[in-house]
Amino acid sequence: MPTRDFTRDELAALGVPPDSPEDVRWSETLLADEPIATLKYTQKRRAVVLADDERTYAVEYEAPIDAGDHETGPAPDGHGWHGDTVQAVQVIRRPVVVDQWTPYVPAFHDGPDRSVLQELTEIYEEGGLRTRDARQNAAELLARHAAELGATAQHLVVERGPGR
Repeated sequence: MPTRDFTRDELAALGVPPDSPEDVRWSETLLADEPIATLKYTQKRRAVVLADDERTYAVEYEAPIDAGDHETGPAPDGHGWHGDTVQAVQVIRRPVVVDQWTPYVPAFHDGPDRSVLQELTEIYEEGGLRTRDARQNAAELLARHAAELGATAQHLVVERGPGR
């Protein structure tokens, strides 16, 4: 895992730590500011910055908790950093799919002999399409997929010869 050491001045020039998580909107170098954990008197946060080497790095820091009128304790000394430099980890942006538990609502076509067309139609229905349109889109997608499979099979027959 590639890392880089930043001085506190370098981080300040990149906007870390930000005065507010909203600073991400206006900064060209501060790309994200995310909460990680809530501690007793502070919160641990992660800032993602675009450095001068055109790479993105994540650095963790501590920030005061905004609890309104409630007493939260002193602000963290040095943002939880010890020493003159702070180690950051090189990161990349990658979409992540997360499973989620949602209530099961049976579709009208649930049953032991449910077809792929029915399952795909249900996905389109969950996306907001009416049943007729959902079924049409699902059928068109399956037809395109079948054509792609046929083209791939034809290519293999031509390339390798029949029966190989």
